[in-house]
Amino acid sequence: MPQYIPFVRVSTKQQETARQLADIATYASAQGWQLAAPVQEVVSGGKKNRDRPALHELGQRARRGDTVIATEISRLGRDTAQVLALIEELSERGVCVFVLNHQLATLRADGSRDAMAQAMLTFGAEFARLERVTLRERVQSGVDHARSQGRVGGRRVGATKKDAQLLLDHADVVARLLDKQSVRDTVALTGKSDKTITKVRKVLVDTGKMPGTAPRSTPTTDQL
Repeated sequence: MPQYIPFVRVSTKQQETARQLADIATYASAQGWQLAAPVQEVVSGGKKNRDRPALHELGQRARRGDTVIATEISRLGRDTAQVLALIEELSERGVCVFVLNHQLATLRADGSRDAMAQAMLTFGAEFARLERVTLRERVQSGVDHARSQGRVGGRRVGATKKDAQLLLDHADVVARLLDKQSVRDTVALTGKSDKTITKVRKVLVDTGKMPGTAPRSTPTTDQL
């Protein structure tokens, strides 16, 4: 019997896969699919496939006729070449990749390739890569701007680098906030806590990427 294998990924241990799994489970239930145990990983989407143990696990479990389900193409990775290599490897073995948010399947019911779906996923993979690069550039630009304005004031050595890493780890939150989403809406859209989003917002304000008043030196409970 064919397996339906959820594949979920987050970039850091502070993030959770629960929302991805819930979305997949809801869709699978509507389709009458019985889900197999998920393959989960915590790794940057820019990693090479060979450095991602979860992909090795997926390769061992997935068989011809199976379907691997991801909520979006960026969950498979954010490096276009690596994502396409993964899809190609699975397709060669007769394993379909189904991307939930675009309702795209790389293989048809008879096992033949869906060229249009694969072309659209290629574009999606490239957009995911560009998003990652753009966010990194915007974060670094903000840090550089803050330094040029002398606005790293009073922070201990290494704090600026730590802040930059925070923004990179929560790039989805950065994107929402820079798109002028409220903290409440960002919580709903990303599934992350208001505590985390408030921290990210503070760094964006401190580095001059967002307007607003930086929190006091001694933060309140809401700002922690």
